[in-house]
Amino acid sequence: MVKGARTHNLKNITVEMPRNKMVVITGVSGSGKSSLAFDTIFAEGQRRYVESLSSYARQFLNQMPKPDVDEITGLSPAISIDQKSRSNNPRSTVATITEIYDYLRVMYARIGHPHCPLCDEEIKKLSNEEILNFVLEKINKVPRTALDMSPKMSKAVLGTEVSIFSPVVRGRKGEYYQLLYDLLGKGFSEIRLDGVMKKLREQITLSKYKSHTIEVLVDSFAVGELKKEELRMRLSETIERALIESDGLVTFKINDDEFIMSAKFACKNDGFSFPEVEPRLFSFNSPYGACPACNGLGSKYFMGEEPCDVCKGARLRPEALHVFLVSSKHSAKTGLNILDISSLSIADAHEFFKNLKLSEQEKEISLPVVREIEARLQFMLDVGLDYLQLSRKANTLSGGEAQRIRLASQLGSRLVGALYVLDEPTIGLHQRDNDRLVKTLQNLRDLGNTILIVEHDEDTI
Repeated sequence: MVKGARTHNLKNITVEMPRNKMVVITGVSGSGKSSLAFDTIFAEGQRRYVESLSSYARQFLNQMPKPDVDEITGLSPAISIDQKSRSNNPRSTVATITEIYDYLRVMYARIGHPHCPLCDEEIKKLSNEEILNFVLEKINKVPRTALDMSPKMSKAVLGTEVSIFSPVVRGRKGEYYQLLYDLLGKGFSEIRLDGVMKKLREQITLSKYKSHTIEVLVDSFAVGELKKEELRMRLSETIERALIESDGLVTFKINDDEFIMSAKFACKNDGFSFPEVEPRLFSFNSPYGACPACNGLGSKYFMGEEPCDVCKGARLRPEALHVFLVSSKHSAKTGLNILDISSLSIADAHEFFKNLKLSEQEKEISLPVVREIEARLQFMLDVGLDYLQLSRKANTLSGGEAQRIRLASQLGSRLVGALYVLDEPTIGLHQRDNDRLVKTLQNLRDLGNTILIVEHDEDTI
C-alpha cells in the first residue's frame, strides 16, 4: 500500500497493489509511471534495506533520500532491473553477468582435458619414476638410453649444481605464519619467498593482502659429489618428499635452467608442465589466469579496441586455452576450449551442452554445473536473446538486452519473497518473443515474488 506519493510530478497518489502478483503501471509519457515504480516504491525498499545494515557497512553505500510519500506498507526487499543498469566495465561479458562463465571455469577445472601447447599431446599424470628420468636427462643433456650406457659422467655434468624446491604456496594471499612454523618443525631450513631465498629461522613477516609464492628448499647439491647410483637415489627421495609437501608439484633448478614438473599434469614428450588446473586458471579477472601482457583486458590499453599482441584478444594465459571439453561432434584433438565456448551464441552454446559427450565419471562430477549452465542458457533463450554471443561485452549491449540478461540472472538465483521492478522489458523485442518473455516473468512470479512493471506493450498489460 502506497499512501500520498508526491515524488516528482506525482500528485498525492494512493494505490494498493497485491503481493505475489504481476502488476503493470502504464500511461502516457510524463504521467509519473517511473516516479511511482522506481523513485518511490523501489527507492524506499532500498533505503529501508540500507538502514537495516550496520553503521560500518552503511559508510560504503550511497545514502538514499526518503521519497516524498506519507506511508508505504507491506514492502518486500526490492530489486530494480532497468535499462540504465548496464555495466561499463570492459571485463564484463554476457557470460560473466549471468554467472555462466563462473560455472564454465569450474567445469574446465574438473573435467577438462589439458593438452601440451608445444606438441598438442594430451597431458596426463606423471609418475615419480617418469619425473626422475626426465630430470636425469636434463642433468646429463643426453638421451636416457645413452645415459644408461655411459659408465662415466662428463666434466660439464660433474660441475652441475641442482636445487629442488617444493612450491607449497603459489600466487595466493595470506600471512602463512603457521605454515612457515610447521616447515621449520619438519626439518626444512630455507625457503624461496617470491623469488628471494630466506632462512626459516629468520623472522619472516608477510602481508596478508598481497599474493605470495613460497617454495621450500628440499635439497641442494653438486652432481660431482655423488656417484651415479647415489645421484639417482638422492633425486628419487627428494622428488617424493617435494611432491608430498606441495601436493604434486616440484621445481628443479639445474644451474641457471629452471622448470616445474607435476605428478598430476606434465608432458612427457617435452617436459611442459601445467600449472594447477583450477577455476582461477580460466579467469581473466585473476592474475593467475589472465594474459600477462594485457592483464586480462584482451586489448593493448584500458578501454582500447586494438587486440593484445600476445593473447590476440583471448585475455587468458596460453595454458588455459589448451584445456578442452569434448562434445559428440568433436574428437579429443578438436574439442573446444573455454574461449571457443564463450564465442558461441547462446543458441549454439545451448546446443553444445545438449550434445556434450562425457564419460560416466565426468557426468557425475559435472552434473550440477551443467544443470546450472543449461538453465541459464534456457532463461536467455526464453527472453529472446538467442543471437547474443556469450563473449559479448556488457558495455556494447542495448538497454533492453542488458535488462533481459539481468532478468535471466535473477531467474537463475531463484530468490523468493522479493519485489522486482522492471522498466519496459519488452523494448526491442520482436512480437513473437513477447509471449516467451511474459511467460518468464510469470515463472519469476510463481516462485513467490511480486513483479512491478512499467510498460506500454498491450500484450504484456
